[in-house]
Amino acid sequence: MIFSRDTSILNVMEPIVGHLFEDHYVKTGLLKCHCEKCRIDILSLTLNHVPPHYTSSQAGEAYVKALYQEPQLQSDILRELTKAVQVIQEHPNHELE
Repeated sequence: MIFSRDTSILNVMEPIVGHLFEDHYVKTGLLKCHCEKCRIDILSLTLNHVPPHYTSSQAGEAYVKALYQEPQLQSDILRELTKAVQVIQEHPNHELE
């Protein structure tokens, strides 16, 4: 299959992980470093450890987001986020000021 600009595929886990990260780490001030590089590294590391859920439709996106309203699935993501935060804070990919 050849992808074109008209074809849009989304890993629905990206916005789900992003929102949980924002709510549980960014807004609460729990991060040692708030730079964009550390945030992206934390999100990337987390996304590499949660199962991807790709869709090409809004209905598919809504379905996956509805699934992830379940507390256990959110807890699974938060566990991976916590691990990623610890790794990146211990080994940032930049110089701390």
